[in-house]
Amino acid sequence: MNYRAKNISLVILGSLIFFSCKKEIIKSVPTTDSTSIKTEALKTDSTVLNPIDSLYNLVDKSVIGTQFLSKSSLAPRLKKLLGTDYDQMVKDWNTETPFEKQENVLHAWGCKQHDCNSYSYDLYIDVKSNKINVYKFAESKLTVFKEDNFDIEIKDNFLKDLNIKKQNAEIKE
Repeated sequence: MNYRAKNISLVILGSLIFFSCKKEIIKSVPTTDSTSIKTEALKTDSTVLNPIDSLYNLVDKSVIGTQFLSKSSLAPRLKKLLGTDYDQMVKDWNTETPFEKQENVLHAWGCKQHDCNSYSYDLYIDVKSNKINVYKFAESKLTVFKEDNFDIEIKDNFLKDLNIKKQNAEIKE
């Protein structure tokens, strides 16, 4: 075989291999099997495709450092949940603890600098249910904000800490 015929054969063989390995593009996702993504969940938070993975990345990170209250995909939901109290929470969230995880619940705490006894907030996110609860302690008064009226089950160390805060603020259960 001459040199030119060899090169043409290699080009044709390479082209065949290249086109036979072409990836198939999926045009639609079936919605009937149990592995498909529910469209209702995507409507709730379209920027978080897998909230469990992305929210669990917050563990040990600062709310202020991650700009969670203002720039996260959950910020609009927090704003809707808290209404007029949202701006006050962002303003008063100066001293804080990083996010902690207990089972499927994430928790972070923040308060007004030099005045934690008067203004503090406990943020709970149930990652599995994709719901938020905020406990606002303001001047010996507790206000609980529950997204979709969903009550996140707080237990173990989170419950112990919450009960201590209630006791310190002289709030009856």
